[in-house]
Amino acid sequence: MSGKNKINGFMKHKRIIIIGLLAVGFIFLILLVYILTYVNNKPKPFSGDANVKITNKCDDFTLSVVAESIKLNDKSNGKGNIELRATIRELKSTGVARISDARITFEAHSNWTTKTDISGSSVSFNNGNTLTPGSEWSATSTLNLGINYPVKVMPLVKVKSPIIYAKVNYTRTPNSQSIASTQETVYYKLTYNQYYVDGVTVLK
Repeated sequence: MSGKNKINGFMKHKRIIIIGLLAVGFIFLILLVYILTYVNNKPKPFSGDANVKITNKCDDFTLSVVAESIKLNDKSNGKGNIELRATIRELKSTGVARISDARITFEAHSNWTTKTDISGSSVSFNNGNTLTPGSEWSATSTLNLGINYPVKVMPLVKVKSPIIYAKVNYTRTPNSQSIASTQETVYYKLTYNQYYVDGVTVLK
């Protein structure tokens, strides 16, 4: 192969290499945009609270939150809403502590987008009364959504439903006169598959 042919062959491969590098760089930039969009728009529930730690569990009770009706989209009359039934059941049957003055506050958030007008709701349970071991409190609350779903954020990314966050404030009174009552707060995260139950009509 002559020197000229070698140069021509090298230049030909060089163009392919450059095109390949540009393609890889373009794909990397697109992935970076998606990653930054997701990270920068992660939900920040109960932003007014100092320390929000989602635990989804409590040693004093169990919490069940299910949707009795779901309306994800209501373009003709404001935004949609979700009617939730929250149930708190006493977990300790030994009477180690008593629970009273429970209050649950709900917020709806979405991954990928902050395009939302957060509208929370709350429900209180038997204020002043004590939840006895083995018994439960149950009540409903309507959570108004800030946006209509589904939400198309960017190509290949569509948010179909909101994530519901629940904050439970309650008074914990140990069955011991030497220990004072305390105000406790527990945070929960509920995805669509967790609050949706079979048989509930979903209006989109």
